Amino acid sequence: MDVDTNIEKEPDGGGTIGINQRELYIVVRTAVKDALMDVLGTVLLLGFALLFVSIGAQRLFDASSTGGSALGGSIVILGFVLAGAALDLIPSIRALTQ
Repeated sequence: MDVDTNIEKEPDGGGTIGINQRELYIVVRTAVKDALMDVLGTVLLLGFALLFVSIGAQRLFDASSTGGSALGGSIVILGFVLAGAALDLIPSIRALTQ
């Protein structure tokens, strides 16, 4: 730090380290927008998961054959997988391919 002006300088003695108000605004705005989109996506995915679980459970309980029960059970399992993906309990496909 420069003793006279109390401003941090680059390690090589160059210009000051810092971020101006415009850059800070852009970074904060982008971060908030990204967080809101993540929340919206999670809520929508959980809604779809609840829909799949409820439809699968209804089909499972109303089924009169083994095939209907298997279909209902698989729809319930799909709903739970969607809920797990929404809550990051299972790894995403993108994480597995990298």
